[in-house]
Amino acid sequence: MYETNLKCLNCGKEYELRRIFEGCPHCKEKDFSSNLIVTYDYEMIKEKIDKNTLEKRRGLGIWKYEEFLPIDSREIKITLGEGETPLLKCSDLGRELEIKNLFVKDESRNPTYSFKDRLISVGAFVARHFSSKYLIAGGGNLAAGASAYSAKYNLETISFENLDKSKQAILQTLSYGGKIVYLKKYEDRYELMKKCVDILKGHPVSSYTPSPTGDPYSQEGHKTIAYEICEQLKWNVPDKVVVPTGQGFGLYGIWRGFVDLYEIGLIDSLPNMIAAETAACGSLTKTFLGKNEKIKRVVPEKTIARHIAAPKVSYKAYRAVKDSNGKAISVTDDEIMSALLSFARREGIYSSTTSAVSLAATYKLREEGSIEKDSTVVCVMTTGGLKDPDYIEKNFPDLPSPIHGNWDEFKKIMKTYYNLSIDI
Repeated sequence: MYETNLKCLNCGKEYELRRIFEGCPHCKEKDFSSNLIVTYDYEMIKEKIDKNTLEKRRGLGIWKYEEFLPIDSREIKITLGEGETPLLKCSDLGRELEIKNLFVKDESRNPTYSFKDRLISVGAFVARHFSSKYLIAGGGNLAAGASAYSAKYNLETISFENLDKSKQAILQTLSYGGKIVYLKKYEDRYELMKKCVDILKGHPVSSYTPSPTGDPYSQEGHKTIAYEICEQLKWNVPDKVVVPTGQGFGLYGIWRGFVDLYEIGLIDSLPNMIAAETAACGSLTKTFLGKNEKIKRVVPEKTIARHIAAPKVSYKAYRAVKDSNGKAISVTDDEIMSALLSFARREGIYSSTTSAVSLAATYKLREEGSIEKDSTVVCVMTTGGLKDPDYIEKNFPDLPSPIHGNWDEFKKIMKTYYNLSIDI
């Protein structure tokens, strides 16, 4: 009810609130498409909410922030319990890294175990508003979330998958009733998804353009992560927010959430946004290293952080880093796996390989001096480790053979396999 227009992030041209999924037509070029964002009447929002109002709204998940979302509050909203995820302080890792306040925003607590549920919850609502019967997804965790919410909204999800996608996400998609089409290569999705949008009037929750654009409405769901972080920090703002980045819609959405709160005066500063990429891709890292506003397309290599293995980041991602005076940084598979084990063994947090990219990037930034000791840093954990058991399993040795109930054999296993001496 408070949304006003769609606006181009690059040229500033405004459009009425309608179905536009391929970026700004006005400034589009051969190798560039700018993202559209939803604009809001901040003055009206200021009159409606304040800190106390938000703090009193309990059990509403992301919908407690409905004034900042492109929805009509008079329409029925369906929820699976998305949002209100914990912000966990990592004291042991903080001491190791010499960071005063290190936190993890644990998005694995969402209904389908991914931060994508925030996006899909808004996307399914908007799809119904536009009288669409289909959610069109590009596979992975997004498809799993879309299928779950389709089940609740009486929609259908069609997902275009690559063969190397997470089997767990695929099983979830099928279990919820999603329809999967396997593709031989990543780019094969573009034309098929476009036809589903144009011919079937499907609502795309994934991008299908070479320069990632996607649905500007559903991407607003990511903003609620920033709202929750600020509220959980007693309306203080982190110095750095580190986000695993593929196409970068989550990165920008979180940044935009902080901007929303700043614009209506609920916070008085803004964080630096850190785009944490896998070195197997690194589109944004390479763009900034080249000191060029033309976003670099890459050929993705094999990586354990498969959920962010994208050939090109969105213009939104570029702007999130640039506008926040942030940074893009890439980390290797070895660094990612080391960070995953640090999360698990030091803090009891079982991260996905993709999510561990945020901690791996934090280690690297601390080493190079880009994070001060007295900083407050939030690593966004987008999904849990149960999404990637195949990749994680490869990094552990084979388990010992079964034994009988023999104490000496037990002690031998403890020593041989786990380097744990039991002398009793």
